[in-house]
Order: sequence, then C-alpha cells, then structure tokens
Amino acid sequence: MKTITNTVAIQGNATAIFDLVTTTRFWTAWHPATTGVGGVTERPFQLDDKVRERAQIGTRVHEGTWTVVAHERPSRAILRMESGRIQITYAFQQIDDLVNFARTLEYHPEDFATSVPDPAMLEKLMFTQSEQALQKLKRLVEQILVEETLLTVKSEA
Repeated sequence: MKTITNTVAIQGNATAIFDLVTTTRFWTAWHPATTGVGGVTERPFQLDDKVRERAQIGTRVHEGTWTVVAHERPSRAILRMESGRIQITYAFQQIDDLVNFARTLEYHPEDFATSVPDPAMLEKLMFTQSEQALQKLKRLVEQILVEETLLTVKSEA
C-alpha cells in the first residue's frame, strides 16, 4: 500500500474549514481528478454517509462509493472506498488563526495499473494532483469564508 500526504495552511476557524472541506459538492471545484459526485453533497458529511465519486486517474475514469468511517468534527475524518483498498484521511489542526490541513491518501498501485502502468509515475501523478487540489482548496475555502463574513457584516448593519 502506498501513502501520500499533502498539507496546506488555511486561514480561518477549524470548524468552518472542516465543514467546507467535508461538503463534497465542492470536490469538483478543488480536486483535479474529480469529475462528478453524488450522494451526500449539500451538507458536511457525517459518520456512515456515502458519497459517489467519478474521477479521472491517468487514462481511465474510475467510479466508486466512499463511506465516512471516522468523523471527529473539527479535527479528523476518514473516507474509505467500498473495496476497502483506498482510504483518504483529512486532519485539521488549529494554530492561532490558521488551520493546518493534511490530506492522506492510501492506495494500492496495482488497482490503477490499467490507468497508469508505471507505479512511480502513478505515485507522482497522485502526489501532484493532491498538491494542486490543496492549493485550489485553500483559495476556495478562504474566499468562501471572506464572502460569508461580508454577508454577516452586511446583515448586521
């Protein structure tokens, strides 16, 4: 099993960031491999929720269902693919006004051999896509949090 961890610091409150990251309708906006989601998409996912995902990995489109197998708001969530062979862990740590967000992907390279036959190239692709995803996620979450703050200020005025 291969493990890839990417991290990013996001400006804001851990609970608000956790809720945005775990709202799967945003996945297509921030993860370059994700082309579609279904199931629980309009609210932050919770324990035992199911999320269907369609993703392009290399030359192939893969589809499957994730189950939320751990949920500790606002510090950690774990999603496991129905096969049990792919898992993603989200970890959140508040430090002052920043949240260190870590995304850890665990997978079996042989499961993607028809998409990317070379395991080293697959690992590089998975790492690069995750790195791009976290940079896009940071921008998206920080933008949403600023917009929500502005809406709150306007409604209080």
